[in-house]
Amino acid sequence: MNMNNPLNFPATTVVNKSVPKNAFYGRSTDSSLREFLTREFENIVWLYKLAPSTLNVEDGERVHEIAVFHCKMKGDAYSINPFCAMDKLLPRHTLFIIEYEGKIDILMHHKEMTAAKSEQKWTCGVTELQREVSFDTLSLKIEGQSMDAVYSNILSQISGLSASNEVEYKEQAEIRKKVEQLQKQVTSLQKQVRAEKQFNRQMELNAEARRLKKEIAKFQEIINK
Repeated sequence: MNMNNPLNFPATTVVNKSVPKNAFYGRSTDSSLREFLTREFENIVWLYKLAPSTLNVEDGERVHEIAVFHCKMKGDAYSINPFCAMDKLLPRHTLFIIEYEGKIDILMHHKEMTAAKSEQKWTCGVTELQREVSFDTLSLKIEGQSMDAVYSNILSQISGLSASNEVEYKEQAEIRKKVEQLQKQVTSLQKQVRAEKQFNRQMELNAEARRLKKEIAKFQEIINK
C-alpha cells in the first residue's frame, strides 16, 4: 500500500509530513487525551491538505480546509470517542485514516463552528466510520466547485448517504438515526412475539412490527432517493 498517496488524490494536495503527538495534546487541558495518544498511537502523518490553494476550487462559507491524517495505532483495536476530542482542537475539517494490525478504517466527524459567549468553538456531531476498507476498491472522489461542496461530497461518500449538501446530510443523518431506533423497536417486538403465548397478543405485536417496518421503508426511500 502506498501510504504517501493511498487515496490517489491530486499530487498538489499531498503533504506527507510527520506530526508529533504533542501537536494535539499540547492544545488541550484534558490529560486523558495525552494518555490516549501515548497509549494507542504509534505515529501520525499529515497526508493531505485539501484547500482552494491545492484543489483550484472556491473557498467555502463554512469549510476552508480539510486535513487528512494517517494514524497508525499500536494495537489491534482502538478507542473511537477520543478522536472527537482530537478533532475539536483542530481549526479545520478533518478526515482520519486509521491503521491497526493491517486493517484500515476511515473516520470523519460532521464538524461545525459554533459561537458561545462570544467565543467560537468547534463541535463534532455524527461520527461517520467505514471499517476495514480496502484501498484497492475504495474510491473517495473529490467533487465540487467549492470547499463546502467538496466536504459535503466526501462526508456523503463515507456515510453512504445520498446528500448533495450539508443541510441534506444533517436531515438524512437524523432520519438514519430514527431508522436505527425503529429497527431496535422491531427487534424487541419480534422477541416479544416469540415469548408470547396468547395468540391475540401475538397478532397485536406482529401488527405493530409491520407498521414500524412500513415507517422504516418510507424513511429509507428518503435516504436513498
